[in-house]
Order: sequence, then structure tokens, then C-alpha cells
Amino acid sequence: MSAFLGPIHFWLYNKIQLQEELIQNILEASQKNNWDESLQEKVDTTCGEAQRRPLEEVIDESNIHGWLQYHISISERRLAYVVTSLIKEDASRLEALKEVAYSFGTNHPVGEGIGADEAFKALNDSLLDGMPCDRVNEPMEQSKEIAQWRQTQCIHQEYWDEVEGDISVYYVLRSQIIKGMLSKSNLVYEEKEHGVRAIKQEV
Repeated sequence: MSAFLGPIHFWLYNKIQLQEELIQNILEASQKNNWDESLQEKVDTTCGEAQRRPLEEVIDESNIHGWLQYHISISERRLAYVVTSLIKEDASRLEALKEVAYSFGTNHPVGEGIGADEAFKALNDSLLDGMPCDRVNEPMEQSKEIAQWRQTQCIHQEYWDEVEGDISVYYVLRSQIIKGMLSKSNLVYEEKEHGVRAIKQEV
């Protein structure tokens, strides 16, 4: 490991990799369903290609923060582009994309028997929400029984606006990912008003 790279950089790069895995799952669904066989080429050309090599082999150590921010932007743009491109052609495809998102979540489960606070940490370790300094998810209550937090801002919308997409679609898919991640636990996910979210022990 480079002396310049710390655990937080690998943590963040892993979240980028997980989002790219989701994008690849969507592209595979597009191929399988004969929706748009050239979508992979289109997204690479339009949004930039994803970096999949080990972080220490590719990062610009003279500009670690800027390099990571740039690759977060590429990943966000790629996700917005592939989803929006597919549902603009046929809005009914959203149901299939929800299944893809849920399945992705089940492939990255939080684990059985863990507390709500641990599940919140697992979500935070998996879902891409900008840089740590953006402080997107503000914890309000953290215990084994309930983890509650407030989303302080939406760092995704600008990318969906760029492709004339609907940001609400992102949150529909995100909810399916979370529900999939929780599917093997005894925890449930809730969305409340004013950006408040919660994970609770199932009654």
C-alpha cells in the first residue's frame, strides 16, 4: 500500500466499484432482454469508462481527493445515463430494473442477526453518497433496535438532470437495493418525511 493512501481511500473506491457492479448488472439485463445491445459502448463514450483496476495501480497520488471525486462523478453519470436511456425508450422497464436493484442488494446482504446500527454502517459502506466531507447522511439515532438518519442533501440530482432523467427513479432503485440488502435480516427500511430514513427491528 502506498504511504499516501489510507483506509478511507480504499473504502471510497470500493463503493465506486460496487456502484459499477450495479451498472454492469443493468447493462447485462439490457443485453438479456434485447433492449439496447450497444448501451455499453454508448455509456463508455458518453460518460467515460469505469476504472476497475486496484486503486494503488491507478490513482494519482499527487491529487488523491480530486482523482476520487472525478471517478465518483463518472460512476454517478454512468448510472443516471444507463437507467434514463432504458426507461425513456420504455417506461415499463423500470419494473425489471427494480428487480435488478433488489437482486444486487441480496448479493451484498447486511447479514443475519445484526443490529440496526450495524446495518446502517453496512449501507454507508456500500452506497455511494459523494465524498465523506459531503456528510450526506446525518445520524439521528443509533441502536440495535433502530438506526435513524437524515439525508442532508442530494448529491445525485445534478447527474440525472444532465441526462434529462428523473431523480425519483434513482431513489426507487436505491430503496430496492436497501431492501435487498436487508432481506436476510430481521430489519425493515422506512422512508419518512423531510429526508428522514430509518432501519428498524421487524416486529
